[in-house]
Amino acid sequence: MLQEALNEYCCDFHIHSCLSPCADITMTPGVMGQRLKELGVDWIAIADHNSTMNVRAFKKHLEKEGIKVIPGIEVHSVDDVHVLGYFEDLNDAEGFSRWLYGKIPDLSVDQEVFGYQLFVDADDQLTGIEEKWLGQPVSLKTAEVVDSLKEAGALPVYAHVDRSMGLVYQLGNIDSDSYPIDIEVAFKGNYDKYEDCNLYNVWHSSDSHSPDMLGITMRILCETRSLEKLIEAVHSCDMERKKIIWA
Repeated sequence: MLQEALNEYCCDFHIHSCLSPCADITMTPGVMGQRLKELGVDWIAIADHNSTMNVRAFKKHLEKEGIKVIPGIEVHSVDDVHVLGYFEDLNDAEGFSRWLYGKIPDLSVDQEVFGYQLFVDADDQLTGIEEKWLGQPVSLKTAEVVDSLKEAGALPVYAHVDRSMGLVYQLGNIDSDSYPIDIEVAFKGNYDKYEDCNLYNVWHSSDSHSPDMLGITMRILCETRSLEKLIEAVHSCDMERKKIIWA
């Protein structure tokens, strides 16, 4: 009876836009929207490095196409650990981004070498270029990043813990005062280490930096496409609520 009241959504909750210096400049709302529709993806998060300031344009375009967008961010701590943050409210996400901007060192780089950082509107038109390099660590330790995301009303998720810039890869282990914790696992071969739902709430995403990397990475069963209902599904030990799709 429970599942009859739920809807299935095809998801990818870690996607970079053309604002991230490591992403392709074709990661614009129009190009991304076309590819996501081809794949059948209908629920995503835009999670650029150290900024949420392209989310509004993507949200405006993609939601007209029936693709729900969660405002997200991927914060790079001074420990070289990446932490995702998911927000319910776009204004809260942008407020956090403006605060975090002051924690990014005032360093600019040659974008021909290190990648362009492009602001766009919902029609794929260039509106500006971010001069401060978003690919560098902010002046916050990993624990401070997690705490600041929580204070801003976001859900923190340790990004790709099992590869470069992930918590386990960089620091060797997961040490938490409170379980379960939210982690993103990159590789199927490592999933067995984290499948105990009493300890870990496992996410899996594409971490797409170009259109060809996009795909369905989780199928979520929940009532509506809200962050609250998403968290409820991912945190459930009922594996029918969250099906991970490995590439």
